[in-house]
Amino acid sequence: MRYILFFLMLFFVGCVRESYNLENTFPYKKVQVIPFANFTQTPMAGYQVAGILEGVLRSKGLTLEGSLWDYEEKDYSIEDIKAMLNHLNANYIITGYVNEYRYKTGIDGEPAVSVTIKIYDKSRQKYIYIATFSRVGDTYNSLGVLTQDGLNKILDTLDR
Repeated sequence: MRYILFFLMLFFVGCVRESYNLENTFPYKKVQVIPFANFTQTPMAGYQVAGILEGVLRSKGLTLEGSLWDYEEKDYSIEDIKAMLNHLNANYIITGYVNEYRYKTGIDGEPAVSVTIKIYDKSRQKYIYIATFSRVGDTYNSLGVLTQDGLNKILDTLDR
C-alpha cells in the first residue's frame, strides 16, 4: 500500500506545472506590444514575432493595451518604431528586433530564430530591459514553436 501511495505522489508531483503571472511585474500599469523591426530576409517576421509575444503575454495573465491588429501588416523600420514610442499612452511599450527567422537550407531544413526584446519605460523615456535569445530547432519544430519557447524563457526571468 505504501508503494502505491508513493508512486501516486510521484505521478501527481510530476504533473505539476509552474504558472507565472506578469501582473506582478507591471502592477496597475498600461503595457502595449508594438511591431518589431525586421532585420531578416523573411517578410513580416517582425510582425509575426510581435504577434507571438502578445499571445504569450496574455497567456501569462497580463492585460495589454490595444492589440497588434491595430497596426498595419508590414515590415516596420527602427524609425517607424521610434515614432510610435512618442505617440502611445502605455506606461511600458514592448518591441524589439528580429535578427533571424528562417528555415536553414539543406536536407533537414531546421528552423532558426534570433530575437531581441526591449521594454521601453515611457515615463523615463528609455529602455529598461533588453534581452536576446537564439534558437535552432530540429526538423519537427516550427519557427513559431521556437519563438514562443524563447519568449517564454525571457519573460519567466521577469516573473521571479
